Amino acid sequence: MSFVTPSQIDKELIIDTLLENQLFKMPDGRQLYEATEEELRLLICSEIDNHHTFCDL
Repeated sequence: MSFVTPSQIDKELIIDTLLENQLFKMPDGRQLYEATEEELRLLICSEIDNHHTFCDL
């Protein structure tokens, strides 16, 4: 049995949102799953021009 933490869910949701907006890699070339949740939040807030809930956290 594997356990999923709320942080993992948040990271997956951020990655899904980035993929929906045609962002497939980090600016430095890493895969999205290789980035930290904080890095993903910064990316989504800087690249997606809608006031998404991720930016408010």
